[in-house]
Amino acid sequence: MSIMFAQNAAAFAAPPATGKKRATADEIEADLQERIDRLAERDEKFRGCTAPRPRPSRARMDGAPNWTVDGFPGLPSGGFGVMVELLDQARNEYELVG
Repeated sequence: MSIMFAQNAAAFAAPPATGKKRATADEIEADLQERIDRLAERDEKFRGCTAPRPRPSRARMDGAPNWTVDGFPGLPSGGFGVMVELLDQARNEYELVG
């Protein structure tokens, strides 16, 4: 009986699972750059684009992204929509930590 209680107590003490990978700004920036590099391999107009540094932002609701970026250096004309999709995907995968 005490083993079951300990298991249940541990479950209640654990932080809620967000389903997101926890990463620092450096780690997220590196991942974004890898994504941009893969995109540039398929479409050379993105070759000069670099990943911006993520910064904390206030999540609007539970599970919402807690970070954003301020533009994409070297963004080519007509590439905004593609970069927003790339960014949204990363923001849904990562939670920014310290």
